[in-house]
Amino acid sequence: MKLSIIIVNYNVRAYLEQCLSTVQAAISGLEADVFVVDNLSTDGSVEMVLAKFPTVKLIANKENVGFSRANNQAIRASDAEYVVLLNPDTVVGEDVFHKVVEFLDRTPKAGGLGVKMIDGTGSFLPESKRGLPTPAVAFYKIIGLTRLFPHSKVFGRYHLGHLPENEAAPIEILSGACMFLRKKTLDEVGLLDESFFMYGEDIDLSYRITLGGYENWYFPDARIIHYKGESTKKSSVNYVFVFYNAMAIFAQKHFTRRRMNLLGLLINGSIYLSAAGAIVMRFLRRALLPMLDFAGIVGVLWLIRTLFGDDPIGLERVRHYAVFAVAGLIGSGLCGAYDIPVKLFNIIRGALLMAIGIPLYNSVMPSRIIEPSDALALISAMIVAQIGVRLILHTARMKPFSLRSLDLKRVLAIGGAEENKHALALLWQTHFGLGRQKQMSIEQGQAPDAASEVRRKVRKHGIDEVVFCAKDLRWSRIIYLMEQLRSTGVLFKIAQPTREFIIGPNSIESLNDLFIMERYAVHSSGARRTKRIMDLAIALGLMLALPITLLVVADRASFFSNWWAVIRKRKSWVGYGPLKEGPMKIPMIRPGVLNTVPKNALNDPVSVQRANITYAKDYGPWNDLGLVLRSLSDLGKA
Repeated sequence: MKLSIIIVNYNVRAYLEQCLSTVQAAISGLEADVFVVDNLSTDGSVEMVLAKFPTVKLIANKENVGFSRANNQAIRASDAEYVVLLNPDTVVGEDVFHKVVEFLDRTPKAGGLGVKMIDGTGSFLPESKRGLPTPAVAFYKIIGLTRLFPHSKVFGRYHLGHLPENEAAPIEILSGACMFLRKKTLDEVGLLDESFFMYGEDIDLSYRITLGGYENWYFPDARIIHYKGESTKKSSVNYVFVFYNAMAIFAQKHFTRRRMNLLGLLINGSIYLSAAGAIVMRFLRRALLPMLDFAGIVGVLWLIRTLFGDDPIGLERVRHYAVFAVAGLIGSGLCGAYDIPVKLFNIIRGALLMAIGIPLYNSVMPSRIIEPSDALALISAMIVAQIGVRLILHTARMKPFSLRSLDLKRVLAIGGAEENKHALALLWQTHFGLGRQKQMSIEQGQAPDAASEVRRKVRKHGIDEVVFCAKDLRWSRIIYLMEQLRSTGVLFKIAQPTREFIIGPNSIESLNDLFIMERYAVHSSGARRTKRIMDLAIALGLMLALPITLLVVADRASFFSNWWAVIRKRKSWVGYGPLKEGPMKIPMIRPGVLNTVPKNALNDPVSVQRANITYAKDYGPWNDLGLVLRSLSDLGKA
């Protein structure tokens, strides 16, 4: 056997199916076998492999044994000259395996090899080529010099930024997402270290390959898509701790005591800095619009007072403006001014709420009355500033803040007429309608100027998504076009040859998934906000009525546990009934203390599914309140 492809899977069934489809096309004419090691997935991955890929050698583990151990299971079972460790959220071009095997055959010094990887937007993934994370390299990355000087031989060594993106070269560290290995080398230096559950094992093995006298190579002639983060979400704080803990294991294993202590300090510093950075960036992403609105409202109030006021503006007046601005932001937020997609009408609703709220405030706070001129200035400032901010962001083409409704997406399908028709029909159903629908033929998609033609159509028609029909286009052609079109900013999706689903960087769309119109759905931004407000209001009411509440609930300890879980956003007072496999997948929400399924129907899957779908489609906060009032005794259930 020349090559064994090893894929470790955990609950990414659709991505695994796509990956296996591309792998089967890529091993044509090559003596190769394919292993899938499943780490106790619960999404039907094992059944899918058995039904659709009977030639795949499946190892179905009865527990999640981790990435390293699972790969080692298949490596030991393989008798091939080369093995490749491949993530399930990858797309492999038809020529990848042939090119790599030819290169390894003529480069006996190469013990390991990595290919050029792009993500789901067509952008180059810098981890395709990496340097050894020595204390100095780690230090430069932690303090930000790597980002400031990415192409420096000294400061940019973490991703070897000084090496050209499209030239083959020896490197130090390979990526575990796609890692070609010579079996003879593994026999000499050992398999993956199973003390690494996830992350770090690729660094450890790459380092041992170089210590064994072999070379690791970066080979950009072979290119794949890696939907980075579908197997593991890499933007979370939890990822930071898991990743850097793996780095600590690596440092303890390979560096001297003195260097290990130094690197250990750097790693611990990285954990807290990276975790803090992730939290700050998440806050800034969510707070950008309110902060701009705050500055805009204060600025417009100041301008109004400067132009039309008689008294000079002092520090006290500025404080008043800041308080007014905060009140305006709260009113706007309650009315959906910060929902995505942006709707200008919600700003008007917020202003109307303030127009109603100010007289009420004056009636209960006569000693701190808001003058009519100030009230008019505040409401005017809210409307002018908030609409102005959104117009600026829309003009700057910041897509999350676009004023064009994104409910009806504009889609370009590339493939044969029949496949384009099916892809657009599927998207139309999952999106509840589309905007502009444009098509390009197979011949146009394969033409030398295809990328230029797609760019022209994207600009002319304001395209949001480009869908490639994999039945009509080669996988390698799709990868090439995505890389060429990365600067367009559109979302790339791939319609599968089976016509069952369409895959994007962060989405899997099929008729088995329930995509509900945003303005009615329980998972819409407005509904999430309303549901959270209702949860807190119910929690407050239950506390105010505490003596009576404790007499009614069945289990007082569980009631307090549930109450605290709702406050901490771990639960909602009302959620779905027991979730089981059914014909449709519903949008996920927080687990509920109560559910809308009648008690006598909890064991009937059809009734449970209908109740859950109805709740998801027709959510209303007063229904939650009504159910809580009718089921007070059940609020203390575990």
